Amino acid sequence: MRLINSLLTTSNMKKTIILITSLLLLPYPTFAIKTSSSTVATDNSSCEITAEDGESGEYSEQQLKTLASRITLRVIGDNNGGSGTILAKRGNNYLVLTNSHVVRGVRSIRLQTSDGKTYTAQTVPNTNVDKFDLALLEFQSNQNYCLLKVANLLPNTDTPVMAAGYAAAKGEIVFRTGTIQQISVRSLKQGYQIGYTSDIEQGMSGGAIVNSRGELIGINGRSAYPILNTGYVYPDGSRPSDEEIQQMRKLSWGIPISTFLAQVNSQILTAYSLPLPQQAYTVPTTQLTGWLGEIEQKAKQITVRIDSSSNENGSGIIIAKNGDTYTVLTAAHVLCERKDATKPCGNNSYQILAPDGKQYPVDKSTIKTEEGVDLGIVKFTALNQNYQVATLANYNPNNFDYMFTAGYPKIGNSSPWRLTMGQIFDKEQGLLYSRQSDFQTNSSATLQTASFLSGGYELVYGSITYGGMSGGAVLDSSGRVIGIHGRAEGEQAIDEKTGDSGSSEGQVQLGFSLGIPTSTFLGLATRFGVQPQKVETTSASPLNSQQVKSIQEAILSTDISQGNATASQWLERGNQLWRLGRYSEAVTAFEAAIKLKPSFAYLAYYGKGLALFADEKDQEAIAALESATKLKGDFVAAWQTLSVVYRELNQPQKALVAIEKAIQIQLQPENPNLYNEKWRVLKDLKQYTQAQAAINQAINLSPRAAFYNNRGLLYSEQKKWDLALADFNQAIALNPQHALAYNNRGKLYAEQKKWELALADFNQALKVNPQLAHAYNNRGFIYKELQKWDLALDDYNHALKINPQFADAYNNRGVLYKQQKKWDLALADYNQALKFNREDADVYKNRGNLYHELQKWDLALDDYNQALKINPQLALAYNNRGILYFKLKKWDLALADFNQVIALNFTLPQVYLGRGVVYIEIGETQKAIQDLQQAAQLFYAQGMIAEYEIAMNFLKQLQSSK
Repeated sequence: MRLINSLLTTSNMKKTIILITSLLLLPYPTFAIKTSSSTVATDNSSCEITAEDGESGEYSEQQLKTLASRITLRVIGDNNGGSGTILAKRGNNYLVLTNSHVVRGVRSIRLQTSDGKTYTAQTVPNTNVDKFDLALLEFQSNQNYCLLKVANLLPNTDTPVMAAGYAAAKGEIVFRTGTIQQISVRSLKQGYQIGYTSDIEQGMSGGAIVNSRGELIGINGRSAYPILNTGYVYPDGSRPSDEEIQQMRKLSWGIPISTFLAQVNSQILTAYSLPLPQQAYTVPTTQLTGWLGEIEQKAKQITVRIDSSSNENGSGIIIAKNGDTYTVLTAAHVLCERKDATKPCGNNSYQILAPDGKQYPVDKSTIKTEEGVDLGIVKFTALNQNYQVATLANYNPNNFDYMFTAGYPKIGNSSPWRLTMGQIFDKEQGLLYSRQSDFQTNSSATLQTASFLSGGYELVYGSITYGGMSGGAVLDSSGRVIGIHGRAEGEQAIDEKTGDSGSSEGQVQLGFSLGIPTSTFLGLATRFGVQPQKVETTSASPLNSQQVKSIQEAILSTDISQGNATASQWLERGNQLWRLGRYSEAVTAFEAAIKLKPSFAYLAYYGKGLALFADEKDQEAIAALESATKLKGDFVAAWQTLSVVYRELNQPQKALVAIEKAIQIQLQPENPNLYNEKWRVLKDLKQYTQAQAAINQAINLSPRAAFYNNRGLLYSEQKKWDLALADFNQAIALNPQHALAYNNRGKLYAEQKKWELALADFNQALKVNPQLAHAYNNRGFIYKELQKWDLALDDYNHALKINPQFADAYNNRGVLYKQQKKWDLALADYNQALKFNREDADVYKNRGNLYHELQKWDLALDDYNQALKINPQLALAYNNRGILYFKLKKWDLALADFNQVIALNFTLPQVYLGRGVVYIEIGETQKAIQDLQQAAQLFYAQGMIAEYEIAMNFLKQLQSSK
């Protein structure tokens, strides 16, 4: 208002024109959800130097200098500096380790690489290494810089080492050979533990310490013979003896890489494919301890094995007890063994193996199943026993919640107990990840075969499962049953040339595991004639970081046998490793299968593509998937996945060709998920009519909430608000726990400035899914519009806590900081947003606005140009660049930009106002009057009364001067 009042009281026309440009500069917080990204595959060819001593693998001194120079960087700060060491690469992001004292107090950081190039760097947040003299930096480059093997163990004493770094006195990299003389049993304060004889100079801090095998074992930090002895202190405040300190003073000291690996946020290790610390493999593979052990015990106490006279088995859970009679819930196909839906159930008899090892016969008259759902119940009688009854949890789990599957897998002639772990997708999203048509293909092992059932399979998860686990529990992190396991996506892998079929009757899992939600059973409980005795409706409590870490350690410690293997065994091993998140090992296994040249090599290429795609090596994934389609042209899954990868690489035309090929092949039965993928591609291409036809076909085949939600998104993008609202309402009616539908309906209300309705929907989305970062981001936008600054900031912070790489939230928080004139914070947020999404035109435009207000004209112009290079249709960037040209008195350029805005969005009154003042400057009074009149009309029509009065004030002054 202060700006507007000054405009209304100004009598000087020139002064008014200068001030009005601030009104015209339009920020635009990011409100839409954006998920696409592209990555660049890692290339370590620059490190491929053959060791001089081939037998020992040790490098010569000159070779070590070459290797060390390639990973050592010069760190240049505005008031400090030193060295850094390249640790890892993800896409075109490089991770650099240095000392915290090198970057302490530094506001801007540049890194100089071995090829002389200089890059801007940012510190990595939430690293968990604050108590050590360590700092992590990131920079981006399309160059392929060397990566050395990272050692995850402490080195031994007497190990020869080479230390590298940029000596401050010389301003160039230097190398210092030496040996490790001391490994402190107790780490010194700030993590120093390696004492070595290399003569470290000032400026070498943060540089690499490399052993003779070319492995990175630590970084420099402290030189020998310091002026003070204050660094020789243990973390608890105690000190070595005076004699010990005298010996320590003679050595340089560094921090082991193993210390960094053991302490850093494990998400960083996973993201950058760094080795997990040695202790990550100490979790037993046969017996879980702590809270995981408690989960396993809960699962064991409620799980039974169902043995068949066919020599197969399944699993089940106890859900009710009435006297000595127990009711077991399982999968229908465990109790009705058949491979043809037109045939009756096999004439098999069954018995129950109870949790205490006792066996009970099954009265077949107690078996009940229901048409259309792969669920069944059976009862057994156990006199004078007290078996535990399962607690059923009736709620929709969040995407990527950790879960467990429990049961008795059929492995050879044995059926050992097994608890496996993974992550789950919420009901709607999970359905979209599956590549099957209502899951109507066979899965692994006899009692998992259920090709005739659509079966109600709406849970999709990543834990490894086997035949025999069908009917067992899908558990949440509280040990409650959220579903019944039943299937695993599988492919036939029998080599006609060699007869190699591996295990599981030739079926190999190459996909997700599938289950039926507890809610489905509860809706049918009356028809089954049973009343579950323990039912809860609350979501599982969020896991703390230690619990998440323990699950990840347990998953990654799983042993995968490396004995002599057939092609199909390599194939299954690759799938296991892929689902465990061990992507490079999975690729190796799939390649081993390929080398044996089985007739099912196409499956190995497909598995390799899945692993590479999960490892964000998209180009390599495409090569593998294309190999699969060349070997088997009608392989639907490979074509579908190929479409997804092309779409992620922003190559929608190729994605469209791939998904249309998949649809052409998969004619019977038609898969609605294929049409959903086609919708996504066509939507990206803005071919809305064809996109609507595709999503309509998905809905016709399977009227799921997710598909209505997606059609609502399509209508929203076209501003067909009523149609979009109807679809979001339908999605919520079908699934009241569909958090994304509430979120998207909230966005629709926000577009219409119905703030209270929008706020209610975002609140509901977060009630259903408290970890939905997009809902926090979007609710923050509403709070900002309502000028509830603190609430908006809290929501943006919460979104970034959940997802530290959420570019849109950084952008929106930057807009908020800019409004509050917190320039440094705003700039930092825009930079962070661009770090995670270099192709976001809105962020460049918003950062341009910031530079504009700071009168950094060249930087502002660069950002506006970049925004328009990415999105030539971004009207606001033309508008703001036009204002900048106006200030620079470049009238023709300003006029061209305002004309472009009007061509793109003729209802924007600020632009007519801007173009009007340009016409004033160039003396075209009549055109100026027309534009100012148009601006005034639009301002008034849109309820912008203060701005309307500004435009009218211009008109009056202009008309009075004629």
